[in-house]
Amino acid sequence: MNPAQAREEARHILSERRFHGTSVPRPLHGFFSWLSRHLHFLARGFDWVSVRVGGQKVLWTIIAVFVLIAAVAVARLLARRRTEVEAGATGWRAGARGGRGEDPAELERLADEAERRGDLEVALRLRFRAGLLRLGRTRALPLRPSLRTREARRALRSARFDRLARDFDEVVYGGRSPSTADVETARTEWPRVVAEARS
Repeated sequence: MNPAQAREEARHILSERRFHGTSVPRPLHGFFSWLSRHLHFLARGFDWVSVRVGGQKVLWTIIAVFVLIAAVAVARLLARRRTEVEAGATGWRAGARGGRGEDPAELERLADEAERRGDLEVALRLRFRAGLLRLGRTRALPLRPSLRTREARRALRSARFDRLARDFDEVVYGGRSPSTADVETARTEWPRVVAEARS
């Protein structure tokens, strides 16, 4: 093949569609062009930092570690907030801060009213709160905002309390619908738990 034929062959190959743009619409092309024009300094900064820390792999590792640390910090913050919410819902916080001002008998009366109107979860919550207040007043359980159910179980070592706490957690946090049996168990078992703790 002479040079003229070779050039012609090359022109023919380069005229194929794969070597040219298409007329397919690109709806985000303008946005990405704008982004590359206005944020190019980030790429330059990334390259500048990567050269100083030992390359892009090292920089990506450092970034991954920082992201992991941030994720752990956020998870701990969310866990702390959830603990505070749980404490408020179960009565730990109320027992720690306002236990003297709350009357367990009044909470039990409100639980009876809630049960009569069919609001079984509220009845269960109120009985649990009243029971915790009674335990706190007998000094069987040190009520404080950070006290968790498992800590109370370890402190009391009561099979009755374990059952009440399990039912409560399943209903309040597990989403199980409470039954009349749950409320009846709470009504009959809480006085026994308090009596056991006193003895």
